[in-house]
Amino acid sequence: MQSIYKTTYTQPNFLVMETKINFSEEESFRLINEMINTAKHSLADNSFHYLLWGWLVFIASMSNYLLLTVFYSPYNWLPWPILMPLGAVIAVIYVVREKREKKVKTYVDRFLGYTWTSVMAGIFLTAVIGSRFGLTSAYPVLLILYGTGLYISGKAFNFVPLVIGSLGCWVCAVVACYVSFDIQLVLLGLAVLTGYIIPGYILKLKYKHEHAQ
Repeated sequence: MQSIYKTTYTQPNFLVMETKINFSEEESFRLINEMINTAKHSLADNSFHYLLWGWLVFIASMSNYLLLTVFYSPYNWLPWPILMPLGAVIAVIYVVREKREKKVKTYVDRFLGYTWTSVMAGIFLTAVIGSRFGLTSAYPVLLILYGTGLYISGKAFNFVPLVIGSLGCWVCAVVACYVSFDIQLVLLGLAVLTGYIIPGYILKLKYKHEHAQ
């Protein structure tokens, strides 16, 4: 009697479980497509951050270079403590406003958030260490970190311009090991131009094109 009860109890559940598995397999394709489309839109939305930090770093590095080599100013480093905190304030305000408008946060958003938080922490720590042991040795590391964030983002969304930009950052990092500090500033400007600014505008145009359809 007990064995019959087990058979009649487990068999219907097995059938129900099998039905649920088949249903989830059919739905998985739709869910995957939705996740990919959401990721693409999220990447386009993030063009703001690439353009913001790309332009700020480009302006800071080029201003530092001109003040150092053309004007011979002892305050050639001043653009960095002015522009970087300004960028942080603008980025925080943008993120707060974005969270209010965008109530749903995807796994891709979290993944990129963790990635860039770790990259920014690495950049800050590298700058602190560089101020102690010399900025000439710190700039190649900064370029490596810039490229790492771009590579992960580009691969996560299969967006080629970001991947190309990351490779450009890494090439500039290698070259920066063999040049003087003033040339390192030029390499940094070149790296963010090809890795952040240009892909950022491509993302912005892509986002506008998709929403215009």
